[in-house]
Amino acid sequence: MRTLEYDGIVIGAGHNGMILEGYLAKAGLKVLAIEAQLEIGGGLDSHEDLAAPGHWHNVHSVFHRNVTELAWYRDLEVARFGGRYLAPEPGVAAILEDHRAVLWYSDLERTYQSFAKISQRDAETYREVRLRYGPVVEQIILPETYDAPVPTNEKRELLSRSAVGREYLKYCDRTPRDVIVDLFEDEVIRGVVAFLVVMRGFAIDGEGLGWFVPGMVAGGVNPRLARGSSHRLAHALHKMVVTNGGDLVESKEVRRILVEDGAAVGVELVDGTRIMARKFVASSLNPHDTFLRLIGRENLDAAFADRVAGFKFSAINPIFSINLALNDRPRYIAEEKEPEVAKSLMQCVGIDCLRDIIDLHTDCRAGRVPRKTFMNGTCASVHDPNQAPAGKHTAFMWELAPQELADGGPQRWDEIKAQHLEECLVRWRYYAPNLDEKNIITKSSYTPLDIERHNHNMRGGDWMVGEMNGTQTLDKRPLPELSQYRTPFKNLYLCGSSSHPGGNITGGPGYNAAKVVAQDLGIDLWWKPHDVRKLWAKLG
Repeated sequence: MRTLEYDGIVIGAGHNGMILEGYLAKAGLKVLAIEAQLEIGGGLDSHEDLAAPGHWHNVHSVFHRNVTELAWYRDLEVARFGGRYLAPEPGVAAILEDHRAVLWYSDLERTYQSFAKISQRDAETYREVRLRYGPVVEQIILPETYDAPVPTNEKRELLSRSAVGREYLKYCDRTPRDVIVDLFEDEVIRGVVAFLVVMRGFAIDGEGLGWFVPGMVAGGVNPRLARGSSHRLAHALHKMVVTNGGDLVESKEVRRILVEDGAAVGVELVDGTRIMARKFVASSLNPHDTFLRLIGRENLDAAFADRVAGFKFSAINPIFSINLALNDRPRYIAEEKEPEVAKSLMQCVGIDCLRDIIDLHTDCRAGRVPRKTFMNGTCASVHDPNQAPAGKHTAFMWELAPQELADGGPQRWDEIKAQHLEECLVRWRYYAPNLDEKNIITKSSYTPLDIERHNHNMRGGDWMVGEMNGTQTLDKRPLPELSQYRTPFKNLYLCGSSSHPGGNITGGPGYNAAKVVAQDLGIDLWWKPHDVRKLWAKLG
């Protein structure tokens, strides 16, 4: 049996794990990341179409919001290693049943003009909320996203001292649905806003999440597309890690975390190899895997084990995807009235009212394929020709759907996969009629069951790696006692999407955990993270 030794070990080489490793490796520690899959990157997963070589399908994450403006992107010089982004405008085109479209730009006035075609009052509300709530995003929401979350009572006391803080607190005890209904009057606008909230991973009826609605309006939707496919970001982070002295191994699965005298001291791999950690072990896996599997329920306090087992995965976030290799891009009827639809990065089809989103929650929680098909996606090759052969295209659509089906469980997806692909394609073709058999070179689908098969960390196909509800966000994610990235075991930390601020390609969990680990180890921080408590204490 071989034994190796490092200063630190990171379990999982998704983007969060590699960000944490990059910061600590650059601080002088010898760190190893261990990835169970052959491909690194977790949700940064892209596959070449074997039946149509040269066509690349981004099967998990695609719309990476504001990555180039984030601290870790700059600190770790990700662009230097090939992590480049495109920012097409408009960012979102929501295409309605009657082929009108709501266009969402980074520019306030252009978005206002598009909203006004649907509802003048809601356009005025959009402008007012964006201007009023902009300081809240800049001074409260973004700083908290990139620091360990402040406990609720302390946060309320700090924020109640300032006008901008009180503006945030106005919404924080409410659900997104209630805030949407109060702010907007037109059902189309309500539905579009609600869909974008859900596509960020938030439950529309989550108590205490109302702040997210004005936050999203003020902060903008701002999707970005990774040049060369989503996996390019994973490649860039890997190069960054190695350049800074870190190690990374693929296709090596951790069987257990080694604990001695209440402290994590290393890991044992499935092949029997032991790798010891002189200073820390960080897990980017969900709490079920980290504690119940890798440490073992029998080694946990019984009450703590029960709380970990109660951590919920979402029935609403899983995705059924359609992936197409095409001769020509989708051409939407809506382009006749709104030519800018053709330039948009994300297209949403089929959302016409808030009731659609409410019914989605009801159906998914009941284990039913949603009664109405609505989807979002893009034709990436329109903006990045590198993702398809010259003159050809790749396109996809995602439909939210539960993994656990009431009429057969997860395995039922294997039986209905081909049929449901055709049903979704019929719906998509209603908006883009040129998606006929002459245009389609290949078609394939990826079910919520396929998601978990490929990435076990995404239990139930939940790409947020834990439901974003009122009891699993901010200082309660994944559990209140784990919200600071520390665990009951000395030297064992969490750094994955099950921790604050959650899933999506934010890098927040890895960035925040790096600060906590470095401070606990007494390492001088070469970067300049902020202290959210100090920032809030200075608010006027």
